[in-house]
Amino acid sequence: MTASPSTSAAPETALLPPVSFDTMMTGGREAVETWFQINRAVVDAAGRIAQEYGRFVMGRLNDDFASQKQLSACRTPVDFIEMANGFAQKAVRDYMDEATRLTALATEAFSAAAVTPAPSAARRQAAD
Repeated sequence: MTASPSTSAAPETALLPPVSFDTMMTGGREAVETWFQINRAVVDAAGRIAQEYGRFVMGRLNDDFASQKQLSACRTPVDFIEMANGFAQKAVRDYMDEATRLTALATEAFSAAAVTPAPSAARRQAAD
């Protein structure tokens, strides 16, 4: 049997070029600034979505209470069917409209979070 050559010393390869401390800190600061910008966009959007959904729920509850009054005013089966049909049609329209509004708000949120932030002053200065 022949012995295979010994490879005790692995070749040295640099995975990353040397980076100065100032460069690392600038990059870290930019990452944090980017994170804050994304986070701010998401939190703002979540607030708008919650506000919109709260408005919708209150409106639907008011409609539900109004329909209870209408139900008590029904005197014939035809009155009841007409009232129930109108209520159901309006509810479906309301829920579809709300889904559209919430989708638009969510799309705005993702778009705002996906925007590449402008370079920081330190990065602009380093580029000059």
